[in-house]
Amino acid sequence: SSDLSHDEELFHHSVNVAILSTIVGIELEYSQKKLRKLAVSALLHDIGKLFSEDEREHLKLARRLLREKSDLDAGVVNAICQHHEHWDGQGYPAGLSGSEICQDARILQVTNTFDNMSTNSRYPMEEVIEYLMGQSGTQFEPASVRAFLNCVSFYPVGTMVELNTGERGVVLRSNRGFPTRPVVRVEQNQFGKVEPCYEVDLAVHPTYFVKNRLDEVTEG
Repeated sequence: SSDLSHDEELFHHSVNVAILSTIVGIELEYSQKKLRKLAVSALLHDIGKLFSEDEREHLKLARRLLREKSDLDAGVVNAICQHHEHWDGQGYPAGLSGSEICQDARILQVTNTFDNMSTNSRYPMEEVIEYLMGQSGTQFEPASVRAFLNCVSFYPVGTMVELNTGERGVVLRSNRGFPTRPVVRVEQNQFGKVEPCYEVDLAVHPTYFVKNRLDEVTEG
């Protein structure tokens, strides 16, 4: 995917953030109308980057561009212009904090950061999740991080995985709130097939973690 042009990467990123944000909105029991506004905000959150790569400049351009579109909901414009604000007030452009930041922007802060960090396996998934949890209460609203972790699963049921122990198996179910720590049915270890198979719950065993998704490994 490094062959993608800048515009294509921007498009993929915007769609990913829209999907993730909508899932979080559903988790937070948003109405259909609120979900639609959130999805539009997410799709357009980086529209300024079509004209400038500068992080601060793209927000100014977005605000100017969106203000001219008089039919666009003010809440959508706010969400887009506030998605680089931080919960503790250390973000930009206005240094807003806490409840001064609209709720849709608080969600976008989490989903945008997650997609930027995880795209093209830029960082291991464990590191991305640790970053989100570590920044909960400073960069991110804790409730938005919690909602995100509750409803996003990185190893869907049926995914073949390899653990750091060398054991391999299939994901049986995910643990709510622990998206990188599913329950795995181990089918083989470094010595070969295991009879009978056994379950390992990664939420209970902190030293175990998923090292690879095997479907991704075989494709590469």
